[in-house]
Amino acid sequence: MAIDHADRLEEGELHRHIRQYQELVGAEVQFAFQTIMDAVDLDVVAFEALVRGIHGEPAATVIARVRHEQRFALDQACRIRALEAASRNELDSDIHLNCSDIKPENVHLVAQVTRHMARRYGIEPDRIVLELSNLDALSSGSQLADIRDALAAAGLRTLADNFGRGRVDLRPIAGFRPEQLKLDRQLVRQIHQAQEQQALVRAILSLAGDLKIKVVAAGIELIEEFQWLQDAGIERFQGYFFTQPGLDDENR
Repeated sequence: MAIDHADRLEEGELHRHIRQYQELVGAEVQFAFQTIMDAVDLDVVAFEALVRGIHGEPAATVIARVRHEQRFALDQACRIRALEAASRNELDSDIHLNCSDIKPENVHLVAQVTRHMARRYGIEPDRIVLELSNLDALSSGSQLADIRDALAAAGLRTLADNFGRGRVDLRPIAGFRPEQLKLDRQLVRQIHQAQEQQALVRAILSLAGDLKIKVVAAGIELIEEFQWLQDAGIERFQGYFFTQPGLDDENR
């Protein structure tokens, strides 16, 4: 199933696509919700919906079961199911949803489906933060602008995900200007002992400060990592040091 056009769908057509997305995953997907903490207020500010198989398998296992041409549909289906699970579990903070293959030609469909389903489950669109993991694959500033404008028009918020996994390139961040940026575990691992990583994080924080982008540090497992990053000026954190992801109540 390939649904990549940018035109806004009529309601009947939109519902048909949503049914197709939901049928793709059936009962084979559940979610673990991991907290994002504000270290200043010592409070939970958001939950990220993490895809899991019905027996707790990681997201990579779930994705591997789907043909390549169905990956975008799977991405859509998982966001729909995550919103339903967030509503059922009465999560009252921001909801972070992964978005792994967004492009100018499909961004309007992503925005329309996400906004429609959020409203169906009683979640205001401005509580949704789409975690975009492929910004560095977009080749031009106009592509970044098209995606940013379409999501903003739908009232959805954005986060640049997995930053620091592999090479660090600040240009897509400066061009896209997401509301938030998430430092990957590869960048923060043992950062209290790694001068090169420290220098990179300071450069990222400088840019983020200039552009008013909030930085989230993910994958925190050690108190030393947390303390160094907090001293550097980061306020939001995610990782096993704080909490283990909790599975959707329906599947416990």
